[in-house]
Amino acid sequence: MPAAKTILVVAPDPGLRRSLEFALEVEGFPVESHASLSTIEASSEADAAACLIVDDSAIRLSPAGHQPLARFAGRVILLVEGGDTTAGTEGFAVLTKPVEGNDLIDLVRVFSPGHPSTDYVEPLRT
Repeated sequence: MPAAKTILVVAPDPGLRRSLEFALEVEGFPVESHASLSTIEASSEADAAACLIVDDSAIRLSPAGHQPLARFAGRVILLVEGGDTTAGTEGFAVLTKPVEGNDLIDLVRVFSPGHPSTDYVEPLRT
């Protein structure tokens, strides 16, 4: 079985970052997290990452805006505050914060085919 691809997390808030890391690691996903978009440019995992989870505040705080995300086309999950979730999010999968239960994990599994957690089948109970 091939090694699972890393999930990159970008969130300026350390509490949110730790929460996302925990939720993903519990499901068996390898995670690399960053406080800003500028640091993903130097990540050795960036090009091979399964997907990138970005808190919208990281985009607002980035001098380059969402431009660093261009290399992750079709692999970005954007976490946004309530309200208009369509403005400027073309090409991103969008989840509204607070993220509900398995919504994030289910979306990450879409980007991670072949990961052991995507092969899990609930046992039949009688």
